[in-house]
Amino acid sequence: MIRIWFLLSLALLTGCQFQVSPWETDVNCPGMSVEENLRRLEALEQASGSKAFYQVAILSDPQQYPGAFEDTIKIVNRLDDVDFILLLGDLAQTGVKAEFEWVCKAMQSSKKPILPVIGNHDALSFGNDIWLDIFGPLDYSFEYQNSKFVGYNDNKYEYDNVPDRGWLAQQAEVAAGELRYHTIGFSHIAPWKDDTQLSAFLQDAGYDLMLHGHEHNFDLWHLYDVDLEHYIAPDTKEKRFGLLSVYPDQLVLENCDKSCYQPTARVLNVDNVNNESKTSAEP
Repeated sequence: MIRIWFLLSLALLTGCQFQVSPWETDVNCPGMSVEENLRRLEALEQASGSKAFYQVAILSDPQQYPGAFEDTIKIVNRLDDVDFILLLGDLAQTGVKAEFEWVCKAMQSSKKPILPVIGNHDALSFGNDIWLDIFGPLDYSFEYQNSKFVGYNDNKYEYDNVPDRGWLAQQAEVAAGELRYHTIGFSHIAPWKDDTQLSAFLQDAGYDLMLHGHEHNFDLWHLYDVDLEHYIAPDTKEKRFGLLSVYPDQLVLENCDKSCYQPTARVLNVDNVNNESKTSAEP
């Protein structure tokens, strides 16, 4: 009798595809790949035509609080001028399947295209395999309304030789005759203290603004001898996020914490209307 019950139980578990481990990598996350969201953004641009102004919501570090993350997305959904969301890493805490499914469910509530970059916690456990499977490339770029957005992996905890400086410089290049208003980079971590030349390199390559997370609180800074601004978005535990307003001749940052306001440190204004002449630094 014991043997019969054992065989019946085994058959039922096999038939139901029972998950015996959190280390599974087959995450259910339909529609959230970078490729699919870029198609949504392209369709939006084709439908709206040229714009004199639009906004980008900057969210980061939703790890451990998927409910608050979904609430933050719902707030952004109500902002008509926001065309898309940049999600700056640490979607998961330990890189396991369940965490990614929780955050994917929250992401699916977004009415805006949502473009993520990998964080250091996302690459733990089997996170790297999961990320490549559900989101796609660790480095990618796209153009929107004559500006270039460059997302890249700079997680030195889990990867070697990052960020890829040659690729970053190549992405910032402006072709002859191309109209490029701004070149904006986004990653999880601001330049590391042991890589003090990275900010100058990015400025010389042609970047106008860098966006990051990782530190869990608002910040805006540049090195004393480098003019390139690095904006830090907070975690979404308290439903906070950054807001970037993009004009042809101006970039304006706001911190959104119950209401939105300009950072007290500096307001960024970039005059790059006719910057076809920009050239990138050699890697």
